[in-house]
Amino acid sequence: MLLYSQSQQTLSIKPMTYFQTGATSARVTPTEWPPLNIFIRESGRQTFPVADLVYLQAVANYSWLNWVDGRRMLMPRTLKFYAPKLPTELFVRLHRNCVVNKRFVTRLERTDAGGLVHLSTGEVLPISRRRWVTVRRQLMSNLPHLN
Repeated sequence: MLLYSQSQQTLSIKPMTYFQTGATSARVTPTEWPPLNIFIRESGRQTFPVADLVYLQAVANYSWLNWVDGRRMLMPRTLKFYAPKLPTELFVRLHRNCVVNKRFVTRLERTDAGGLVHLSTGEVLPISRRRWVTVRRQLMSNLPHLN
């Protein structure tokens, strides 16, 4: 946003910043990623570490957040709301309705309908045919044990 000020018949343009960061070149590691602030009706606002989030699954305009301790939360937001809040180094989109944490992937399986991701929690999630190559490449580069 630009602010305009006129003083003594000169027009000067001043850039306006909404936030500043301490070090612009240093990347934030996934363990230092800001936690998700979630409002829970019974207990109020709580923060949860992003690294403990196993996967998110969309159902209409709601999202299920599945955590490492087995807890599931139904939130009244879409995946489009949560996706920018997640580190791309940790999370990959499998399907139009599913985003998974790469740390919990144990195995990939190719099927006629696309593929499957097996998680360390025992759950199996589908990969769309269109995203199979991209997902496989992202997971193989970060997790060599999936070969």
